Amino acid sequence: MVPFFTLLGGLGLFLFGMRTMSAGLQKAAGARLRGLLALFTRNRFTGITSGFLMTCGLQSSSATTVMIVSFADAGLLTLTQAIGPVMGANIGTTITGWIISTLGFKIKITTFALPIVGVGFSMTMLKGAKEKNWGETLIGFGLLFLGLSFLKASVPQINPGETSGLEFLKAWATHGFWSVLLFVAVGTIFTIIIQSSSATMAITLALAYQGWIDLEVACATVLGENIGTTITAYLASIGANRTAKRVARSHLLFNVIGVIWVLPLLYPFTALLRSTVPGGVTIQLAAFHSVFNIINTGVLMWFVPQIKTIIEWWIPYSDAEREETHLRYFDAGLQETPEIAVVEVRRALQLMTALVHDMFGKIQNVIRHPEKRLGDLVDEIKRGEDRTDHMEAEIIEFCTELARRSTSPQVAHEIAAGFDMANDIERMGDHCFNLILLAQRAYDNGYQYSEASRESLYKMMDVVQEFVALTVRALEPAGSSVISEAKVLENKINTARDQARKAQSELMQTGELEVRAGLVYLDMMNNFEKLGDYCHNISEVVSQHARPL
Repeated sequence: MVPFFTLLGGLGLFLFGMRTMSAGLQKAAGARLRGLLALFTRNRFTGITSGFLMTCGLQSSSATTVMIVSFADAGLLTLTQAIGPVMGANIGTTITGWIISTLGFKIKITTFALPIVGVGFSMTMLKGAKEKNWGETLIGFGLLFLGLSFLKASVPQINPGETSGLEFLKAWATHGFWSVLLFVAVGTIFTIIIQSSSATMAITLALAYQGWIDLEVACATVLGENIGTTITAYLASIGANRTAKRVARSHLLFNVIGVIWVLPLLYPFTALLRSTVPGGVTIQLAAFHSVFNIINTGVLMWFVPQIKTIIEWWIPYSDAEREETHLRYFDAGLQETPEIAVVEVRRALQLMTALVHDMFGKIQNVIRHPEKRLGDLVDEIKRGEDRTDHMEAEIIEFCTELARRSTSPQVAHEIAAGFDMANDIERMGDHCFNLILLAQRAYDNGYQYSEASRESLYKMMDVVQEFVALTVRALEPAGSSVISEAKVLENKINTARDQARKAQSELMQTGELEVRAGLVYLDMMNNFEKLGDYCHNISEVVSQHARPL
């Protein structure tokens, strides 16, 4: 009988090692990985490259595609921009197969796996955070190969006259092309169950190495793994917006198209591999995985617009979803990758500030036309202020959960900055609501102001509007410091406030302006000044981070 529990334990150790290694790599190289996000939006070539490199760094195509889905849900990526990184992730995940086939089946695993774990553990005892992170990476790397050794041990060799429980595989693999289709389904289902194409690849390599399945059947199983691995992105898109759902479906469509075109060519393909790739079935299988994904990407990258059209037809976009401000994309699983998830926090803060910018634009229009009735605008601004409250709560909840994870000191600092900025933006929403109430009071009481007073008010509003727009720009995930511009605008606002106070006080003292009307005017100027203060606070925090959150 196949030692089932050895197989199960080896699989668990393999997955745990991969997760540990991935977490260590994120902490050790998180800043560099986040720098790859800037490549996503340039063109399809850099998008594919960034998806490939990020998957190599994370050692998980599922983690990469989940992030891509989340970024699309946040509005950071369009569907067209997201397709390239998804293709690149498919190529990046083939690196694991090469590592396993070259190291795991060529030398005695325990001769290097256990020493690696020992060295990694020793590094975690050092004081430096960098050394600890790389130590965690080494521990994960060693555990991954120890898990692989148990997987190999659980798959017995073929011995004539002995039964091992795997004879059914030989029976299933003797029906020609029907066997190929069957093992495509097996690979798909098994990958969906364990949600790791790398683990399925390891088991497939072990079965092929011991001779239970031939190269054609092993390749068919790998094709199934390519389809099954899309389930993670699909699950991440549940509850997300329409763009995120489209990105997840594009991953599925891309992989299914690849399987469809390669199946009729499978036998010539494997024959070519046998004649040109030395090193046995494991190396040939790794080569098939890489070559297939590279060719599939090389062909389909020229049909991104057509893929986009199919996906948009498959999942039509509603008008209501275009206006969605709820931060549902925080539910997409990024908490498992805190080094990258802080980018999502920056984007959420930007969306929150953009909402304030929209609210202030409406208020500005009202103040410029004091003779017009406000209608439902007060309720509309109140709803906007309520939305900023909810967004702040969601950001803080997300950051709190991130803070509980094992993260680097830099990430912890960025999370704390996220708390402060969310609070400042929420208060900006409060001041917008204060302003609309003051505008309503001025309208209801018929307060009139001199032309000079109105001009001062309008100039102040223009500077504040410019400041809020600058803050939205500063919060771009790949944004840079705007502190010099922020200081100029802050000085303009403070100067305008001081001049307004002096001018209105003189008018009230001479009786040219009713005291209550003057107080409403000064309250407006004070709220403008507070908005500028919060914009300046956020600009200062952003300037403290030379790289994006």
